Amino acid sequence: MMLINKFFIFLVLLPIILSCSTNQLRPDSNRELMIYEQNLNEIFDGEHYYQKYLYGKYSTIKVYNENYKTAILYLHGRGLNPNEQNLAYPIRTKMSNMFNTYSIQLPVLKKDSTYYEYVKIFYDSDERIKSAIENILNSNNDLIIIAHSCGVHMLMSYIRNNTLSPRVKSLVMIGSGAVDKGQSLSSPYPYNKIAVPILDIYGENDFQLVVKKSKDRRQSIEEISQKSKQVEIKLSNHYHDDNSDEIIDQVKKWLSTL
Repeated sequence: MMLINKFFIFLVLLPIILSCSTNQLRPDSNRELMIYEQNLNEIFDGEHYYQKYLYGKYSTIKVYNENYKTAILYLHGRGLNPNEQNLAYPIRTKMSNMFNTYSIQLPVLKKDSTYYEYVKIFYDSDERIKSAIENILNSNNDLIIIAHSCGVHMLMSYIRNNTLSPRVKSLVMIGSGAVDKGQSLSSPYPYNKIAVPILDIYGENDFQLVVKKSKDRRQSIEEISQKSKQVEIKLSNHYHDDNSDEIIDQVKKWLSTL
C-alpha cells in the first residue's frame, strides 16, 4: 500500500517536475570548450586551473600573492570569457598589484542567445559563483566582487538564492540591468539581501535601458549604504572599449574610501 501511495504522489508531482525542468537549459559545454581552446589555453599573466562544482568543472584564472589578504572575483558578461580583453584581462591583471584576483568562466549558450534564454542557466551560474566564493575565501580574508553585464544578472541570481558571505565586503556592478530589446528583468534585483556598499558603473553611451534605469539603481544602492556610489564613464559604451583604465581608476579610488 505504501508503494502504491508513493507512486501516486510521484504521478501527481510529475507534471510539476516536468514543467519546472522546461525553465532550465543546459549550458553549451562545446562552446565553453571552444572558449578555452581559443582564449585560455595559454595564460601568461596568472594561473589557469579547473575548479570543480556541482555540475562539473569551470575555468578559473588567478593571480595570487600570499602577502595579499583581500581578493577580487570578476564575473564576465554574456557569452564572454574570464580573459576577454576589454575588462576581464585588464581588471584581473592591473588590480593584482593590490589584490589577489580570480576570474571565472560563467556558463554560456550558443551565440545570439537572449537574456531570457540565459535566465534558464542561472541555476548553473549560482553554483559556480557559490563554489568560487568558497574556494577563494579558503585562502583570503575578504572578497570584493566585480561583475559586468550578464555577470551582474548572475551575481544577483546567486544573492537571491543564497546568503552572501559577511566576508564579501563590497560589490562593483558594471553595465547593470542590460537586457535585450523588448525584454525586461525576469526578477527585481534582491537589493534587500545586500548589506555592503555598491559601486554602480555605466557608460554614457551604454545600452538604452542601462542608462534609463541609472537613477533608479542609484537610489537603490544609496539606500543600502551611504558609501555606495554611481559613476558614469563619459563617451564609453556597454563594453567600455579602450576605457578599462578609467574604470580601474574609479574602482580603486572608491575602494580606498571604504
